[in-house]
Amino acid sequence: MIDILVVITPKDFERLLPLYPRLMDNLDFGNLLFVGAEGIEKTINSSSDALKRVGYLNENSLLAFDDVHQLMKQKLTNILAGRELPRGITGWYYQQFLKMQYSLSCENEYYMVWDGDTIPCKKVKMFNDETGKPYFDLKHEYHPEYFETMGVILPGFNKVIGQSFISEHMLIKTEYMRELIADIESNSEIIGEKFWEKIINAIPEDKIQDSSFSEFETYGTFVALKHSSAYKLREWHSFRQAGNFFSVETITDRDFNWLSKDFDAISFEKGHTVREDNKNLFDNPYYQDKLTPKQMLQAAQLEYKDGYKEVWGEENLEANYISGSYNAGDDITLEDRLKYLNKETYKDYEKLGDLLISKNSNQAFLCYENAEYLCDDSEEKNRISKKKENLLHNGNISVNKAAIIVLSYNNTYVLQRCIESILNNCNPDSYTLIVFDNGSKDGTEKWLAKWGEMQDEAIVVLNDENLGFSGGNNAACQYVPDGHDPFFLNNDTRVPANALFWMRMALYEADDIGGVGAIQNYADADKNADVSFDRPELYVEYGAKNNVPMDNSCEEQSKICGFAMLLRKRAYELTGGFDENFNPGYVEDDDLSLNVRSHGYRLMVCHNAFIYHVGSQSFARRDDQHELFTKHRELIVKKWGFDSTIYAAMSPNEYSFIKRLAEKGYAKESKFSVVHIGCGCGNMLGHIHFLYPNAILAGVEENEIVRRYAISCIDVYGKIDELPMDLEKYDVIAEGLG
Repeated sequence: MIDILVVITPKDFERLLPLYPRLMDNLDFGNLLFVGAEGIEKTINSSSDALKRVGYLNENSLLAFDDVHQLMKQKLTNILAGRELPRGITGWYYQQFLKMQYSLSCENEYYMVWDGDTIPCKKVKMFNDETGKPYFDLKHEYHPEYFETMGVILPGFNKVIGQSFISEHMLIKTEYMRELIADIESNSEIIGEKFWEKIINAIPEDKIQDSSFSEFETYGTFVALKHSSAYKLREWHSFRQAGNFFSVETITDRDFNWLSKDFDAISFEKGHTVREDNKNLFDNPYYQDKLTPKQMLQAAQLEYKDGYKEVWGEENLEANYISGSYNAGDDITLEDRLKYLNKETYKDYEKLGDLLISKNSNQAFLCYENAEYLCDDSEEKNRISKKKENLLHNGNISVNKAAIIVLSYNNTYVLQRCIESILNNCNPDSYTLIVFDNGSKDGTEKWLAKWGEMQDEAIVVLNDENLGFSGGNNAACQYVPDGHDPFFLNNDTRVPANALFWMRMALYEADDIGGVGAIQNYADADKNADVSFDRPELYVEYGAKNNVPMDNSCEEQSKICGFAMLLRKRAYELTGGFDENFNPGYVEDDDLSLNVRSHGYRLMVCHNAFIYHVGSQSFARRDDQHELFTKHRELIVKKWGFDSTIYAAMSPNEYSFIKRLAEKGYAKESKFSVVHIGCGCGNMLGHIHFLYPNAILAGVEENEIVRRYAISCIDVYGKIDELPMDLEKYDVIAEGLG
C-alpha cells in the first residue's frame, strides 16, 4: 500500500465531502491521507464512519505556511508596498511544495498526490499489469512560465514531450523526488537553502502572480530526462469543467457510469456552479442514451471562447496554450504603486507635511503617512515613519481610516478592475475595503466568494437579494469598523494614485467639512474632468498626473456625486444613512448631500482627486430609468421643499457662462465682481470661486428654502435690493441661465 496525498483547504474539503467515498472506492490501492489545516480533521471526526478510515496530516507539520508566506512577502516587498499579501497567492505555491516536501519523510518507494477537487469516474490503476512500471498520465496544456522557472532552478532543463504532465494527480517515486529536491538545493546561483526558497527566489517578482511553477511539470520533466525508462506514458482524460454541468449534491451513480466511458476523472473546481442554461443537459438520461460524454463535451466546447478545453489525440494541440495565471480574467494583479509616479514623489509629501505641522496637524499626519507609503528607500521610509509616529504621539491627531464600501452587482470584470485599482494605488494603512454583493446572478458572487477566501485584507459580504443602491450601502455600513469614515465607491470605477489621499486631505481641511467628492470623466459639468481617452488605463495614468499638490484644490458645492463620496463619520451618523425610499437608485446622493448640509456641514469637490468612472453600469439596461428619475425628483421636492436637480446643480448654460469669463479676459488672479440672479444653492458661483479666488461674488435667490442650503463661501440674498451694492456696479451680471 502507498500513501495517497490529497492536499486541500478545509472549505474545499467540506464542499466535496459527499463525493469522497467514491474517491476512497476508486483509489483502493493506497492509504488516503488528507493534508491541510486543522478544520479538515474536525470535519473527518464528525462525518460518517466510512470517512473515518482516511488519514489526516496537518500541513504545518510538513512545512510551515507562515515560513513560505513570509518569504513570499519579502519577495514582493516592492510590489506590495505595505499591502497585505493575499494568502491565496502563497497558497497556490505552498500546496505544491507540500507535495514535494512529503518525499523527505515518506517511508515507501512511491507515494501519490491527487487534487482534492478531482473525483475518479472508475477504478484507477497506477502500475502497468505487464511490466509493473508506474504510469505517467498525460494531458494537453502548456504554460511557458512553468518551463522558464524550471530552466532557472534546473539549468538546461526544458520541455521534452508534446503533452503535459499536469493531470490532477501524479505517482511519485520517493527516491526521484528527493533527487530532484537535492539538485534544486545544490544550485548555488539562487538565494536560499531549502528547495522551496530557491523556487520562490528563482521567479521574477512580476511573475509570481502568474502561477509560474508546476510541481507536476518539473518532476515529470526531471524524470523524463534523467530516468527515461522508469515510467510508462498513458493518455488521461478528465472533465475539468464538470462543475459547470454537474452539482456535487445531485450527481448520481448513473452519471459517473456514463462519464466513465470517456473520462478517467472529473473535477469540481472552486467557483464553478451549474449555470441555468446548463441544467438538465449532461445529467439528462435522454442525452446520455443518445450521446457519449466526449461528444457532449466537444459540442459544449465549441461555445468556449477561452479557458481549458479537453483534447483527444492530436486534435487542436494548441488549445490550452496559456500564458500567465490559469484564470487570468479572474485574477487581481498587484502592480508597483509607483507605476505612474516618480520615485522622488514621496519627498513632496514629506515637505508638505512639514509645512502643515503648525497649521493642521491632521493633514500633516496624512502627508507623512503618504510619504512613507510612496517611499522605496528603506532608510528613508524608517525616518519618515518615526516622524509620523512622533506627530501621532505629540500632535493630538484625530484622523480616521476610510472604509471603502464597494457595492457590487453583476459585471465581474468591472468589479475586479475596481478592486485591483484600490489594492494597487491606495495606502493599505489608510483604509479598510468592504465589498458588499447586492444579489449578483452572473457569477460575480461566486468569484467574490472565491476571492474572499484567498485574502484577509477585505471584508466580503454576499447578499442573496438586491437591496438597491441605498439599501445595499446601508447594509454594507453595518460592517464598517470603528474609527472609519465611510467612502462610498461605485464598482465601475478605477482609483488612480493619490486620489484617496487627497480626498482625505480635503475632508480634514476643517472640522465643518462633512463630505468630499471626486472629479471624474463621466459627470455633470461642475464635477467633470474634460478629458477623453481610448482605454481605461490611460485614465488611470491621467489620474496619477492630475492627483498632485494644488494651491486651490477644493470647490465647495451644495451636493456631491455618489460615485465616489467620502463622508466624515460623525456627519454620516447624523444623517442616519441613505434614504431607502430612493431604491433602487437615482438622486439618493442628492438626498444624502442635503441631509449632511442640514446638519451644518460643508461639502467639497476635490479637483486633485480624479477617479475614472465607466458610468451607469447597473442601470444601463433598465427600461424605467426616466420613470425612476421623475419619481425620485418628486420625493426630493416632498422631503426638502425644492428640486435639487435644478436648484443644486449647474446647468449647461451656467457652465457656458463660466467659460465665457475667460474669453472676456479674466484670469485666475483677476479681481472682479459677479452677481447671479436666480442662483439656487450657488453652484455656479462656487465654481467661479474655485476658478477665480479673488472674484467678489454674490447671489440672489428668492426661494427661502433653497437659500438655507446655499454654499457658505458665497453671500446669497433674497432680493436684488438687498445686495451690498447697486446691481449696475457689478462687473458681470448673470440672469436667466436656467
